[in-house]
Amino acid sequence: MADCKRRLGLFLAGATLAVASSPAMAQSFAPTPLDDDMVGSGPRLVYLHHEYPATLDPQNTSAFMGQLSMEFFDTLVTYAIDPETGIADQTDIVPRLADSWEISDDNTTLTFHLNPDATFWDGSPVTAEDVYWSIERALVGRMGWGTTQIETGGIFDVDQMEVVDDQTIVFTYPDGLGRYSLRNFASMSLTVMSKAACEAGREDGDEWCVDWIRSNAMGSGPYMLGDSQSGEYLIATANTDYWGEAKPYYAEVMFRVVPDPQTRMLLMDSGEASFASLTPNEYSVLEDSENVKVFSVPSQQDVAVLRWDPEYPPFDDPAIREAVIKAIPYDRIVTEVCAGFCTPVQNLVGVNTPGYEPNELFSRDIEAAQALVAESSYGEDVPSFEVPVVNGSTHMAAAVIIQDALREIGMEMEIRPLTQNAFDEIAWGQRDLDVSIHSMGPWWNDFMYWAYWMYRTDSATNHIQYSNATLDEDVLQALLIPQEDEAAYMELQNEVLDILVGDRLAAPLYQVNWSIAASSSVCNVNKFPWGSIAFSWLRPCE
Repeated sequence: MADCKRRLGLFLAGATLAVASSPAMAQSFAPTPLDDDMVGSGPRLVYLHHEYPATLDPQNTSAFMGQLSMEFFDTLVTYAIDPETGIADQTDIVPRLADSWEISDDNTTLTFHLNPDATFWDGSPVTAEDVYWSIERALVGRMGWGTTQIETGGIFDVDQMEVVDDQTIVFTYPDGLGRYSLRNFASMSLTVMSKAACEAGREDGDEWCVDWIRSNAMGSGPYMLGDSQSGEYLIATANTDYWGEAKPYYAEVMFRVVPDPQTRMLLMDSGEASFASLTPNEYSVLEDSENVKVFSVPSQQDVAVLRWDPEYPPFDDPAIREAVIKAIPYDRIVTEVCAGFCTPVQNLVGVNTPGYEPNELFSRDIEAAQALVAESSYGEDVPSFEVPVVNGSTHMAAAVIIQDALREIGMEMEIRPLTQNAFDEIAWGQRDLDVSIHSMGPWWNDFMYWAYWMYRTDSATNHIQYSNATLDEDVLQALLIPQEDEAAYMELQNEVLDILVGDRLAAPLYQVNWSIAASSSVCNVNKFPWGSIAFSWLRPCE
């Protein structure tokens, strides 16, 4: 693995994003302001993606819409980009819609003051009522991912919000501001949408604009929704009247759907596209391209796992659960599936996350796995099980290797290939996966935040519908522990880790890397949580 780190530049926390690159141009990360006549004056950028978004809803969304949310909508605060690394620093909170804020002496109220210059694309002002409504929409309308994210910051009820005037809103935290309360207002689930635009455009019965926002948007961000063709492309056009600091240079960003990863690679290599999300094989090829820079770094606490409902046969037998863990060829997955564009991990805690220690349980021992199957209640008659996976994804490649390995111990895993949108409906809409391969891209580099999402009973990401009262209590309590109180936090983390590892509830396959192929002509490439890039800060390389 040492050679992979040298060749690809896979760095841990605090390292720069720049990795494989042959161009002579120097990479810059420091955000730079624009003169007024330069706003929107640049050429079109083309961002290649494998599938069209099912909705433009920033609160109930896919990774594709996560990227668009960064352009269309504003948050109350944001994170400063570290000029040395290009990575958004979640401990450095800076203004966005709110130009100032105060926390009360008793740590129970947070007051935001909105920038009076902030406007939506139609010229109407962004008000505290819009902030209230956007959060109310998720809490009352139960928008899935967005609802859970808001709750992790300590907002569970609309009674915790009070609109004081058009530019002032107060949030109350009865138990005190928690670990993520202020920082969470930079997440895409807390983007601010226009209440008036929703009410004007929605149909009867669509109280929270779920249908309207599938193909409509009214934001205040640096890019506006432009032309689109469902299934083919969507264009974001520069908001030349953008009120904020991060004014866009590039006139348009075309989000173009190209399902085949090799075609996306060829378009990048030829210089016809500006950005693309690819598979590790294509990234490896593009390392030597003169037209492309490849960026890759381990994502925070983004551990890809094979997990299961412990009440679902054959995983209702603990011996089978451990047998699967011991049968998985972890090194082979990292080598063949990731091609060096992921990081080996030997626990459910990420390698650059506080509390990581390698655990020998998560190592391949095929003889031990075979013995466990033989000792199980199923013996030689283990029922088959199904795993839905997005077709053509890295998880699909991992599933094929796992399927092959399990046959060595007399188990049959059936793979059900799905489109991304079909998978999202089952996983997010229905929360109905008995077995899944999942990596979630957590917003925070905390194991307990990851456990909150993956295993808390009511979490939108608990696709297997696991439930444990102690875990539920611990992950909620962890949200309230101040960042500096590491001992109290780690005590809870260790208890939850003991539950998940002790009951053999998942196998960590690898730690996901955030990777992107970018045109050599584009600089200031940056990384925000959930694999997003702030396109408004991109600038041409000189």
